[in-house]
Amino acid sequence: MPATFDSTSLGEPVAIGQIGRELKKIWDVGEGNLTRASLINFAVYCRSTEALLENTELISEFTRTHACRALVICVVRNAPAPHASAWVNAHCHLSGGTKHICCEQISFLLEGEIKGRFTNIVFANLDSDLPLYFWWQGDISENLNPHLWAWIDRLIVDSIAWHDPKAQFTRLRASLAEAKTQLALRDLNWTRSLALRQAVSQIFDHPDNLPHLSRLRRVSMMHAPANRSTALLFVGWLAAQLKWKMKSASPLVFTDAEGGDVSIELQASTSAGLSRITLASDDATFALRHEPKSSFFQAVLKLPGGHEYHHLYPACADNILDLLDEEMGRANTSEIYLRSLSLIESLL
Repeated sequence: MPATFDSTSLGEPVAIGQIGRELKKIWDVGEGNLTRASLINFAVYCRSTEALLENTELISEFTRTHACRALVICVVRNAPAPHASAWVNAHCHLSGGTKHICCEQISFLLEGEIKGRFTNIVFANLDSDLPLYFWWQGDISENLNPHLWAWIDRLIVDSIAWHDPKAQFTRLRASLAEAKTQLALRDLNWTRSLALRQAVSQIFDHPDNLPHLSRLRRVSMMHAPANRSTALLFVGWLAAQLKWKMKSASPLVFTDAEGGDVSIELQASTSAGLSRITLASDDATFALRHEPKSSFFQAVLKLPGGHEYHHLYPACADNILDLLDEEMGRANTSEIYLRSLSLIESLL
């Protein structure tokens, strides 16, 4: 274990083989005042002790609205010798009167070579038959065991953090195909554009606006430098929903279902996230702008005949806890995401 590692916030240190017994002690001591709650297993995989501590803080907030048994697994491969440490803790939140609703957290620090230990240690400590949501932070390991996916109901990744997204998607897809799993793949980077996708959908729900959707000729977006892949996923969604096909990667041009060209312009800006988007047909424009610290997109719709309309739509979340909250409430499917990804993956 790193000499400077302060594990106080992780709870009580326990021997790997005594985790169940030590968890029981927590409830025995708090009997009458503590109620254990768990609807899912929520596992988080990270690669530094700093991330282990940060995730513990995040889990404390996460369990205010999501009852779970949390497993936070830190893997440090460059340790001089193999070693496994574990801690147990409970995150308790007041729920009326003096009753506390509590969720368990089991933390693991796996150092050195972990082959064969990862699955055995971690998945021996799942909470009964509850579904497993697994959040894999950072790049996908090259020596990943495909059998891992058999345990997982929903795999959460964040492609914005990947150093080489194209290679990572290729590795992940190959691993999932080898395992022949039916798990749902969820990407927090895709979730970042959820509110924008919903706003655009609502705009074109109106019968006056809908005809222009099939006649779009230009899409321009401004995004933070780190959010280029977020913007591309949004473009992939548009292309998938409207049955566009890529004509050129540089400049980026799609052809629509009727064979017309749709040019795409992505521009980095100093604003956070996805700050501006304009969709234009030959005779109409639909622009959304997100100002710093605002919770809304400001939409300006200009239609033929000089008609102009202004609307407000909820803006995209970028706080990691908000993104996870969104994921917990979404349907267990990844079909639209995967279809959208396939259309822009070569551009990542």
